Amino acid sequence: MKKLTAILRLSPSVKVRKFWFNKLAAVIAVAILLAGLSAARNVALAETTPRQVVEKYHAVLLSLMKEADSLKIKGRYARLEPTFVKTFNLAFMMKIVAGSRWRKASTEHKKLLVSAFKRMSVWTYASRFDDFSGERFETVGQRDGPRKTTIVDTLIHRPNKSAVKLSYLLRKFDGEWRIIDVILGGGISELALRHSEYRSILKRKGADGLAKILNKKADELIGK
Repeated sequence: MKKLTAILRLSPSVKVRKFWFNKLAAVIAVAILLAGLSAARNVALAETTPRQVVEKYHAVLLSLMKEADSLKIKGRYARLEPTFVKTFNLAFMMKIVAGSRWRKASTEHKKLLVSAFKRMSVWTYASRFDDFSGERFETVGQRDGPRKTTIVDTLIHRPNKSAVKLSYLLRKFDGEWRIIDVILGGGISELALRHSEYRSILKRKGADGLAKILNKKADELIGK
């Protein structure tokens, strides 16, 4: 018993060391907590806004136009594809376009549809943005859209011609803003046009048939 009491009775120097050790541990814990809060705040501040998503996309389109001759159509496709895939939520867009047919399609057919839709879309833009004569993009503003979406309004300025209005509809997926529709001239929805165009094909030929048609269109664009 005496031996146990002696062990438990710490010397003053041991008590002092223990006091400062506990104090230091508390300071370190607070520092770690503050660092975590600061990192979280910095991540929140660094979040890409819908406006920034559109402007980064426009920057790539402008580079395609300026280097169109040297890149050729295949080079324009190669440069645009990674940005296009990151900027647009193609699977969500195809789901909306296909409607009830999407739910009935197999997982494999859904993958084929999204892949074909991507090929056709990127080749279309690569073929359209094939020269440069002083065009520039302007972001006019950002506003709330329906169902937790955001609309970014922009203009394409063309020398000696009237500006073209383009509005982008964006929605957040897993913390990232992605484009889900492009509205031309303030009223023509690309998604609505695709839905109207693809609906009859899906009804007649199914998901596999639509995928083949989209890939054929992409192949025709490559040959331009």
